[in-house]
Amino acid sequence: MNILLLSSGGGGGNILRSLKALFRRDLLVTQKSDARYAERLRRAITTKFLDTNEFSLNDLPKEERLVIGAATTRRMGSMHNPDVARKALDESRDEVASLLSRHSVVIVIGTGGKGTGAGTIFPLAQMARQQKKLVIPIFVRPSFERHEVEKRRYDHALAVAEQFDAAGIRLMEILNDRGYKETDPEPQPVVWERMNSPIARGLRGLIYVLWDLSQVDPSDLSVLFAGQGRLRMGFSELDPQSGQEPTDDQIRAAVQACWENPYAAFDGIVGTSLVCIQGHWSNVVDGKIKGQLAALALRKGGDSPYNPLHARAVHAPRPWGVTTLFAEYTGNHAPLEIDWSAERRTAVPLSTRLDPDETITEIAEEPVLVKASEPLPAVDVQPAEANPQPMSPEPAPAFATFWDFARAVNRSDPAALKLASDGVEADMTIDGRELRKLLGTFWFRSVFPRLSQQWQDRMLNVLVDHAIVADHAIAFGRRTVHLREMTPEERQRMLSDPALPDAVRADLQFVDAVARHWGDEAMKRFTFTAAAPAAETSRLGALLQPFRHG
Repeated sequence: MNILLLSSGGGGGNILRSLKALFRRDLLVTQKSDARYAERLRRAITTKFLDTNEFSLNDLPKEERLVIGAATTRRMGSMHNPDVARKALDESRDEVASLLSRHSVVIVIGTGGKGTGAGTIFPLAQMARQQKKLVIPIFVRPSFERHEVEKRRYDHALAVAEQFDAAGIRLMEILNDRGYKETDPEPQPVVWERMNSPIARGLRGLIYVLWDLSQVDPSDLSVLFAGQGRLRMGFSELDPQSGQEPTDDQIRAAVQACWENPYAAFDGIVGTSLVCIQGHWSNVVDGKIKGQLAALALRKGGDSPYNPLHARAVHAPRPWGVTTLFAEYTGNHAPLEIDWSAERRTAVPLSTRLDPDETITEIAEEPVLVKASEPLPAVDVQPAEANPQPMSPEPAPAFATFWDFARAVNRSDPAALKLASDGVEADMTIDGRELRKLLGTFWFRSVFPRLSQQWQDRMLNVLVDHAIVADHAIAFGRRTVHLREMTPEERQRMLSDPALPDAVRADLQFVDAVARHWGDEAMKRFTFTAAAPAAETSRLGALLQPFRHG
């Protein structure tokens, strides 16, 4: 996807400068191993520094500057007045709208400390949403307690967040208050820089997934950003030596750091979320990362709406790590309508100021769309048949697998919804292993109620015929409980334990999912087998766990 990184005002510009420095380094590293990929990535990213003060942009290439409201502010700034900044944006609205139209994803960064960021970040996000862009606004709320701003400006910053909520645009809100330490007082610039770095590093990992549509389904992104509420981004480096796997301690530390972002404005229940993994390690490591994040999300209870989307940033250079984007759960929302047509255009490339001997190899340009007013090339048209055969009607939509059908229901596809209501006799094979894996996904929870009773009965019959569950003996306090005997409360308590062995967790999640959808009585129909001793399964089970139900 074509991504626009747009800062608003001086504070947002400082964060974008940090991100640009990280990304420039990545391009220089990547071009040595894959110059064509590096060039494609460079062409997909556009950086623009929007401001009302021309002098604050003097250190930037001219193509990255965007000075708004020349007549309103005389290019001298908004005088710390958000209303003046908003008028400046209105003056330059056509220019800004044209810039937004060339991109599918708009990441806009602003701070509430002065005037430009506070006055323009919401109108900018609103313009992007009106153009049906995928917009990710990042707003840093200044501190009143630490005397960064007076009460009037602090109240305005609070009002900015309220505007996003009222418009149903998810906001990543960063709280400067949380950057200060009582035991180790530091100057304000030191605090700001320490808080800017995690934002830039998190966005770096996010960009490697967002720019490549093959990594995440666009329809999933339209669900992730739908509705009001906050976003919380986390990043943690996980970068073992070449040829080595991260240790369990390193994985736990990385997961905990991604989950706990002390600067974010929400730490409550999370819904649909994105987990971006960078690193050339095994699926065993990936499984541990995903499982431990899920365990943290499920601590709130068994009915947690946590619905993770997973992606691998396979081309990201070192340092590797994990980036997470958690969305605050505020109910079920209709997917956003996103216009991806900007993908047919070429983005203004990120200015990296490469040295002459570091020039990235050029690649062929993308095909150019022919305007309707331009003459089309001559085409050798064959004469039509005297008696053309009538065209046969298009076949009804079909789904190759039950998994494809379930995803279509999740997207509210009309054909899938019709089939879900009365199509139990449809010619569709349900694979038992695939169904068990599907049952373990969080997004399937919203699909199940939309399936008719006949579909639900058919699914249960398939699971009973194919699923064999190990009856693990699990230590529960001072007693040992077998899996088939556990109550719903006991299952939830065990699932929230990050130390639970992966082999046990997989079977426990399956039992819990069946009981949640069909009731505890349904578990009496399943076959439970004696579980192997832990000593026999610990090593081999850990290696094979990601492939058990694949």
